[in-house]
Amino acid sequence: MGNAPPVVAPDELARLDALLNVGLGLARRARSGRLLLARIADSIDLGWIPSPWGDEIAAELDAAHGGAAEPLATRAVERVLRDAWGIRPEDELDDLEADPVAITPSSQVHRASLDGKPVAVKVLRPDLAASVRQDMALLELLAGPLGSAFPGVDPSAATSEFRERVLEELDLEHEAEVQRRFHRALRGHPFLSVPTPLSRLCHENVLVSDWVDGVALWDAPNPDLAAARLVAFGIGAAVEVGVSHADLHPDNVLVGPDGGLTILDFGATRRVDRERAAGAAGILDALAAADGETLGEAMAALGWLPAAHGSAAIELARHALGDLGQPGASRLDDAAVIGARDRALRRPDLIGELVMAGSPPAEDLWPARGFAVMFATVARIGATGDWLAMLRAALSDGWD
Repeated sequence: MGNAPPVVAPDELARLDALLNVGLGLARRARSGRLLLARIADSIDLGWIPSPWGDEIAAELDAAHGGAAEPLATRAVERVLRDAWGIRPEDELDDLEADPVAITPSSQVHRASLDGKPVAVKVLRPDLAASVRQDMALLELLAGPLGSAFPGVDPSAATSEFRERVLEELDLEHEAEVQRRFHRALRGHPFLSVPTPLSRLCHENVLVSDWVDGVALWDAPNPDLAAARLVAFGIGAAVEVGVSHADLHPDNVLVGPDGGLTILDFGATRRVDRERAAGAAGILDALAAADGETLGEAMAALGWLPAAHGSAAIELARHALGDLGQPGASRLDDAAVIGARDRALRRPDLIGELVMAGSPPAEDLWPARGFAVMFATVARIGATGDWLAMLRAALSDGWD
């Protein structure tokens, strides 16, 4: 089912192949590229990638993910903490468990105790930020293939945005600030929460937060309820605090005994314009009404696509999404993603038209990433819901 070749026009295929080859070449050479591949591997099911690219990409992603899963040695963790705090870790913490509770491509997390209370201690992989900063110059090599594959995109703006966001993700002090903002905004919320960061122990390479118990989203007792609450958080964040969370991976969401969600890991975020979030509501309304003219106007207002291409956009979206793009409940799971992928690839004419005409602003790259990762997470746990209604409600009412 996942091995059927895509039916894409030769010109579009050549452009995508050029971009893919350059991107994979850079990823093999640069630590930042391997980090990106590992993050992608963490966010999707590799079976979703279509042939003929699927096998090569899956192999690269799997290799990057395996390399990123290597835990840091205890001495390396202690060295990061000592350099950040200026004292031995045991002089600050009551206890630090040697085995990590989580390992990511950029960091790992340990359980510890502080003043008799459990805390989570996140440490950045040593020298990662410096290495990635050196790699950033390689991004310029992507400008040509990126502009060829997507003529409407400004390659300089896109690569600049990517550079800035990646460097923010590798600054745990910045992450602590964003996390504290969300913690305050959600204080007292009935089913959403964020751990309190302990500011005096936070550093660009260390983040310490209150420990929170719960099961990862993978093991949610009620996946439908958990998915609905995840969408409310992910979309409502732009409305409530003007920030998009771009990494709502299942391991970054804990489910409590009462079904409430605790959101973790605020490294991948971006400030967003609330007016742009409101504009996205018009796109949902047009999609639900199958109104190509209104969709074109809404997308043009956001700078995504000239209004004249609204009919093509709605035709492709409704054709590919099927029940997922219709009002009413539908199931989003692995089979639904592969079905949508295959239906989309059967309309190369519409894909080619939109790729050639589209010009998404660079500021929307991370919110788009967040939207994609959030729904990839829902698909990986498998859930049923009225997705259009959920999105519309979150854009209108935020977390209420």
